[in-house]
Amino acid sequence: MKRLLLTVSFVTLTLVATGCGSTDQSVDPSPNVLATVAGEPVTVEQVRALIPDSPLPAVLVAGGYSGPWPEALELAVRDELLGREAARRGIDGSTRAEQIATLITQEQNNAAGLTAESIADGEARAWYQEHRRLFGNVAQADVAWGEFSDPAKARMALARAADTNQPTFQSLVREGGATDSGTATVDDHGEGADPMVSRAAFAVGAAGGVGLSADPENNRWWVVRVERISFKQMDWDAALAYKVKSAMATYRREEHLRRLAHSLRKNWPVRVYETRLADIVATEEPPK
Repeated sequence: MKRLLLTVSFVTLTLVATGCGSTDQSVDPSPNVLATVAGEPVTVEQVRALIPDSPLPAVLVAGGYSGPWPEALELAVRDELLGREAARRGIDGSTRAEQIATLITQEQNNAAGLTAESIADGEARAWYQEHRRLFGNVAQADVAWGEFSDPAKARMALARAADTNQPTFQSLVREGGATDSGTATVDDHGEGADPMVSRAAFAVGAAGGVGLSADPENNRWWVVRVERISFKQMDWDAALAYKVKSAMATYRREEHLRRLAHSLRKNWPVRVYETRLADIVATEEPPK
């Protein structure tokens, strides 16, 4: 296992944050409504349609992934806001999806720095150093881990273990029901620990980070904390530069659309039914 790349959407859940906007509704809409945009419902069915067939990443990283339902709800609300803005601007299209696509294209063309070609080498090099884990090439990692036979206990340990030190982490996983725990040093081939421990360590990719990997067929789950990690020295060539600039441009485009959607809430207030969303999130399966 030379390297493991974790693909996680750059979208983050901002809907439930303070200041996201709300409507003054005296009566809640029907139970299948997860949010409203200017009173227009965003339903469970709409959100479910935006969840990919394989919604969970290979490794859940503490603090780095909100889950398929929150992310899909974010996108559903964003689409509703962008659709309204496209109509306001008089953008033509035979379907709402075409109007939104045209709006997104206009935004990307009118904003600077949203294409790989527009990003300078210096910017890309600095961004690369801050996001090395996205590109693999781990040299070595020191880890602490806990193995679980109960996925619910593993997920609870993942949540509790974020932002702890190693002794606290090891106490938490033992107290949380781990069937086994320990420390290890993993090399660039993933040797030195169970492959699932290496998988989590390489996906987390940052000292102090915590992740959860799973082998549900054998009823085994691992919560892993990275204590130290180093990366191989990579030559900055044209291929690496383009890969970094492309990833950087994707991140910037997502951020631009997120900010645009957030600004549109002034015109069309958003209300999220947090308890309904939490009830759905609580039923999610652990990573497979």
